[in-house]
Amino acid sequence: MNNEPAAPPNKTKVSLSFDLRMVVGILLVIIVAMVVMWKPWNATHPNDRTVSVTGETTVKAEPDEYLFYPTYRFTGAVKDTTLDQLSKKNEAIVAELKKLGVPDSKIKTDSSGYGDYYSISRDPGSEATTYTLRLSVTVGTKDLAQKVQDYLITTSPTGSVSPQATFSDAKRKELENKARDEATKDARAKADQSAKNIGFKVGKVQKVSDGSGFGGVSPAYDGAGDLSLTEDSSKRQLSIQPGENDLRYSVTVVYYVK
Repeated sequence: MNNEPAAPPNKTKVSLSFDLRMVVGILLVIIVAMVVMWKPWNATHPNDRTVSVTGETTVKAEPDEYLFYPTYRFTGAVKDTTLDQLSKKNEAIVAELKKLGVPDSKIKTDSSGYGDYYSISRDPGSEATTYTLRLSVTVGTKDLAQKVQDYLITTSPTGSVSPQATFSDAKRKELENKARDEATKDARAKADQSAKNIGFKVGKVQKVSDGSGFGGVSPAYDGAGDLSLTEDSSKRQLSIQPGENDLRYSVTVVYYVK
């Protein structure tokens, strides 16, 4: 039986194995730190390059809605009497507007059921009180607008009696759909032009900002003619010539480039 003691373990091998693990750990820490510092996930890929263009257009159309804002003032020392004059004037005007074909819903109501509203102001040093009556009337055809205007002239309002010509909600949506189609085509044409001049290719769309200048209306009012003043106010006439309004529309498109 061999009683010789066993050989001691190889200390050199154990030490070498321990050193390799430390080196690997240190390298991993360094790599992780470098990745965090460089953030390769944020690097810009060639396919991430973009170009932004804005397509614009202007659509012209004749207005289909006419807004009237006649104003009347009543001044008197006796408050109740002056208010009575205002009330009778309001009732007479509203009744006649309905006869002409203006619906109740188009004569806006504020402080009374007849679509009128009044404010009070006093002149300094005077006991007289001035009441102002304002009506808001909306009509949807040029022919009816002409009738309403011819009548309002006979009521002797203060200020302008010409209507504000604009687009109804339905007409505006129709024009915006047409304008959107033209604006997007304009945006693509601008992108293609830039690509040709600068030297890149237009890719897919990244983002669209629809209506970025959307629905802007510029009245191109041609004037309402001359008011023919006569001794008989019932014969005064003012021709409505609304002309065309401009509806401006723009859309911004961001394309990928390559």
